[in-house]
Amino acid sequence: MARKVWIISGPAGVGKSTTARRLAQSIEKSAYVSGDDISHMTVSGRERPWESERANDLVWKNIVALTENFLEAGYDVVVDWVAFWQDVKRYTAHWIEQGIEVRYVILWADQDVHVERDQHRPSDAQMGERVLILRNEFRSSGAPERYYLDNTEGELSETIQQLQESEQFILTDMHQSGTDT
Repeated sequence: MARKVWIISGPAGVGKSTTARRLAQSIEKSAYVSGDDISHMTVSGRERPWESERANDLVWKNIVALTENFLEAGYDVVVDWVAFWQDVKRYTAHWIEQGIEVRYVILWADQDVHVERDQHRPSDAQMGERVLILRNEFRSSGAPERYYLDNTEGELSETIQQLQESEQFILTDMHQSGTDT
């Protein structure tokens, strides 16, 4: 059976980590890969991935390496990262060509709800103005609308079910399909 990779993305504070962890827990044999954890592995000389293309590329290369190791071992992989459309296309095309099912979702919420969720996070995890900046970056990233999933209302279990069952989040061949480019 073909392995699957889910990339759970969206602005900071929208519920990526909660959703990604719960999704991974619902899959029989899965691994959870956190881009934030990878980003913080650098002990000295760390650059912020949103300020440095080099740092962002390093995080992605490590996400890809870990994901490939888990896939090879027979695991489905759930990636939790602020993954923009251009990076998703760049770093997932080879998986799609290998017949691995890749699903990409940008979690989204009404702006007021999103800001409120950020304010309910622990103070050291709050992103403040960065929430609004990321919302704007996602909207201008060129990602097709089909990959957005509004989680303003509804239960987390419903979101997980939609991620597992809806074909709208499946990436297709990036080189042949005009719908995903």
